[in-house]
Amino acid sequence: MKKIPFIIQLQLVMYLIMHGVSVCGQHKKDTATPPVGYLFAYFSDNSPDGEQLRYAFSKDGLNFKPLHGGKPVLASDSIALKKGIRDPHIMRSPDGKYFYMVLTDMRSSEGWQSNDGIILLKSTDLIHWEHQAIDFPTSFPHLKGFDRDNLHAVWAPQTIWDSNKQKYMIYYSIGRHDWEYPVGDQKQPYFKIYYSYANADFTDISTPELLFDFGTAAIDGDIVYDEKNKNYVLFFKDEGLSTMNRGFRTKSGVMRATSKSLTGPYQTEYRHLNVDQKKPVEGSSVFKLMDSDEYILMYDCYTEGYYQFCKSADLEHFTFIQNTPVGGEFTPRHGSVISITAKELLTLTNKFGIPAGF
Repeated sequence: MKKIPFIIQLQLVMYLIMHGVSVCGQHKKDTATPPVGYLFAYFSDNSPDGEQLRYAFSKDGLNFKPLHGGKPVLASDSIALKKGIRDPHIMRSPDGKYFYMVLTDMRSSEGWQSNDGIILLKSTDLIHWEHQAIDFPTSFPHLKGFDRDNLHAVWAPQTIWDSNKQKYMIYYSIGRHDWEYPVGDQKQPYFKIYYSYANADFTDISTPELLFDFGTAAIDGDIVYDEKNKNYVLFFKDEGLSTMNRGFRTKSGVMRATSKSLTGPYQTEYRHLNVDQKKPVEGSSVFKLMDSDEYILMYDCYTEGYYQFCKSADLEHFTFIQNTPVGGEFTPRHGSVISITAKELLTLTNKFGIPAGF
């Protein structure tokens, strides 16, 4: 039997949902519109063209095909003070009405110590985005140590819904020159993870507060709520030059810390989660698979040119699944993944075309 093309399957699912027909064993009025796949938001490399927002789609959460032929889907010079973006983190609002994205406002060609802010984005359709750039020295002029000369960088923001406060918490890595510490005959920038709360319009943030201090440099925080153990799991990268931290050898790997409260304190587990610990990794991100109790942990093997995917049923022990191909149109760097519906996918493919291979 000839298989129905995937795009026609999507149209059929949309038709059934719009007419209240049971899908996945449930009626429309009893459940939200079911997702049909995954959207990966990422940037591709350290060039000005690479530091632009890109999308890719996958039906299984592992094998992604780029939208728009791998070209940017949103121009950085239209949203960023630095005319470049990195580390996009995308999420859906709890009521499903909005999408939120936060990004590093940076152009790496200007130097790794040239970045002072982040970008907030809000959308209803994943295509048209309201934006606001947050420059920390300007936004917090009276906050000691956050002035232009002392602030080293503001990296890798992410957003999580705080159900207790009914607000979006944005957390990010902060580096300051007055925190630097010696490693041998070199100085290592000291990064700590801070947090703020977004205002109701998602156009501004509250005064930064300390969320997590690893004891040495830590960046790329990613917080997931563990339903089984009723705690928050903070995945992060031990950053920079290898050194000893409480008897533990840091080496640019993915680690875990846990807390019963979203804002901490977090207790660190002194072990690395990434499979090949001889290669440095960064940009870890965790997402749950559709219709499953399993999670995917993905991270950027940035010196090797590929992403690595691992799987877990408990958010604690991870098994290697696969690497992304090296080269071609899909070369992701530090990004994030959400599930999307048939209607949302059709909106994207109507704008950017059907991914090659579908």
